[in-house]
Amino acid sequence: MLLVVAVGYVQPIRAYQQAQDDVDVRRAQVERMGQRNERLEKQLEEAGTNEFIERSARRLGLVKPGERLFTITDVDEWMRERQGRSETRIP
Repeated sequence: MLLVVAVGYVQPIRAYQQAQDDVDVRRAQVERMGQRNERLEKQLEEAGTNEFIERSARRLGLVKPGERLFTITDVDEWMRERQGRSETRIP
């Protein structure tokens, strides 16, 4: 009789443990989503600032009235040449 009762408790205990595991997984997901939401809200706040708008415009190559745009090219080549010269110098 005791064996029958014990076997009868096994399935509910397994189901309870599985439910607890599922709850833990969902809580972790909610935590991650909350953190992501905070980051997105911060980005949204920053997106409305003048500094953000100016940085974005400058990335697009835009300038303010009266400013001049200078484009620097071949920086990688210049760095390689400069590094090559410094390696051939004797201290």
